Amino acid sequence: MFISKPRNLGGREADPAVFRSVVIMIYLGPAGVPLSCKGRTTLEGVQHVQELGLNSMEVQFVRGIRMDEEYALEVGELAKELGIRLTVHAPYYTNIVSDDAKTIEKSMDKIAMSGYFADIMKADLVVAHTGFYTSLSKQETWDLAVQNATQIRDYYADNGFACRLGLEVMGKQQCFGDLDQMIKLAEEVPGVIPVIDFAHIHARGNGGLKTKGDFDQIFKKIEHLGLDHVHSYFTGVKYANYNELHHVPIKKGDLDFSLLAEAILDRNLDITVISNSPIVEHDAMFMKILLERILEKRQQGMGGVYKPPMEEA
Repeated sequence: MFISKPRNLGGREADPAVFRSVVIMIYLGPAGVPLSCKGRTTLEGVQHVQELGLNSMEVQFVRGIRMDEEYALEVGELAKELGIRLTVHAPYYTNIVSDDAKTIEKSMDKIAMSGYFADIMKADLVVAHTGFYTSLSKQETWDLAVQNATQIRDYYADNGFACRLGLEVMGKQQCFGDLDQMIKLAEEVPGVIPVIDFAHIHARGNGGLKTKGDFDQIFKKIEHLGLDHVHSYFTGVKYANYNELHHVPIKKGDLDFSLLAEAILDRNLDITVISNSPIVEHDAMFMKILLERILEKRQQGMGGVYKPPMEEA
């Protein structure tokens, strides 16, 4: 959705004379084909996302890559026609920091192949998991993360792929990849971006995201990376002992999307928020409703007339 919103030029009170319009892009959509889609194909999913009034969809290769080049091209053309931003999630079971060379090789192949099909679809980003700690030391694990993230980034570049590699913040302590590690990895390997999974960060902090300031602190941590667009996930989550247990619908968890929406609007962020809730598109639409309510209150507070966010043509 396009959101045209005023930006304060100088910290003064809300005088119309000191505001200018800023257009930001907020993309909301499901992880995978919507549950309410009658067909279960990616093409049908893209069409249904547009019909729901959403504007993004993650193409999931999470349980394997089952797509050919011709079909990927069709998906990309339809998404472009409908104004749907596509991203790809590589297979879940990857570990690029393993102590087993064969595991790393298979993982790298899966992420490489995900990039190949993402490029055909003109998807912006491939999201991948780094994996979990094995018998290697923390330093050895870190060195492997840098080495293999660099190799994948270079493979994408050498083959002319327009998509970028995004590495997801993980939700369990046994996994390599908390927020700080992903930020440091992005610093070490330019072109690789941290993918912000708010539920994972919340779980690793044992319920640490409680205020708008907590969400804003995440954005402060990544602002020096100079990202033109932030890619993220949101869902409700159950957790214990600083570990994610499982996802739940947003209303059944204690992670408040309204606080995130406030932080996004305060910072005028261009961002994608993918719903990876068990009720995927339903929670994506719930997030859209919450966001629009907040926008309405803000614009009414300035004496303006609320206009619903425009959908991308």
